[in-house]
Amino acid sequence: MEDPCETLGNGEAANHSLQIIRYQPYTKLLLSPWFSLRVFYVRISNFRADDSTPEFLTLNHIPSSPDTLLEVNGARSCSYSDGASSLLRRDRVDKKSDEATFVSTDSVKLTRSMKFEVFDKDVLILSGVLEMSNSNGFTGESKNSTKRWSMNCESVINAGTGFLKGKHLDGPEFPTPTIEVYVAGSFSGTPIILTKTLQLSFRKK
Repeated sequence: MEDPCETLGNGEAANHSLQIIRYQPYTKLLLSPWFSLRVFYVRISNFRADDSTPEFLTLNHIPSSPDTLLEVNGARSCSYSDGASSLLRRDRVDKKSDEATFVSTDSVKLTRSMKFEVFDKDVLILSGVLEMSNSNGFTGESKNSTKRWSMNCESVINAGTGFLKGKHLDGPEFPTPTIEVYVAGSFSGTPIILTKTLQLSFRKK
């Protein structure tokens, strides 16, 4: 019996009633340059940092749209709605300067924009977005404009909640706790450093 999928030496189907369809990859997405993140750290200052400060925080990476490709340590995220996670490990607790630093050096690569969230267990600390835009300020792609990356984020917890509860410094001379978010990487061979400082407020009674 003749195999309907048999092909001739030139790659054509032996059964001419069949048609071979060759699918082309989505080259537009694959050719988009990557934004490679090398360092992501969160520094929390102006609170009583001690050994009870969490050993790590969870960092969630969430693509902003189906067009965003995301890789974490070489593993590509299959669903833009789920994203991927990595750990921000407690790198340093400085009791003298009243601050703690959490760092991730996981390799994170993305095209276009990405949301991110920082959790202490199930408590959301902050959320933000890494966004690619053109030099004219509009998002998307344009052949005659320069791509720029920006970061916006906001704190979710207050100074007296979560692991900061009961850790604020007493006295009007002490500033309120702050969170500094720092991202370092490269895009199309150009180094990129993005920072944002958030000042926490105390929850009103």
